[in-house]
Amino acid sequence: MAFTYIHTCYRILDPQRSEDFYVGKLGMTKLGEMDLGSATNIFFAMEADPSQPMLELTHNHDRTEPYDKGEGYAHVAFTVDGLEETVERLKGEGVKVTLEPKTLTADGHDYRIAFIEDPDGYKIELVERGTMKVGEIYQ
Repeated sequence: MAFTYIHTCYRILDPQRSEDFYVGKLGMTKLGEMDLGSATNIFFAMEADPSQPMLELTHNHDRTEPYDKGEGYAHVAFTVDGLEETVERLKGEGVKVTLEPKTLTADGHDYRIAFIEDPDGYKIELVERGTMKVGEIYQ
């Protein structure tokens, strides 16, 4: 049996604020919504193609307090062109940068990363395209 990865889900407090962030600042495409009565699931992807992995944001209508992220959650990652320029643009748009661009070395190879935060405090790693060589998946 073959498995296909389809999405990661975050719980959010303000759907419009999250949409402004993921679409307006990160350039994702909103694919649609599912109204579940007490909650709404909103789906985003890097391309307008629902067969690609998605980010699902769940808004529980009665929730007003931030969610506890727990000790196990770390981050999601996106590749970007021009890491420094991307981080500067995001800072100019009010995005919180939690790690300025830096170079890390693994197995004798340098790669470039930075970290930002979404409106609900979820960490997002930005990896400069072409610098991380893990099975060449970050090209």
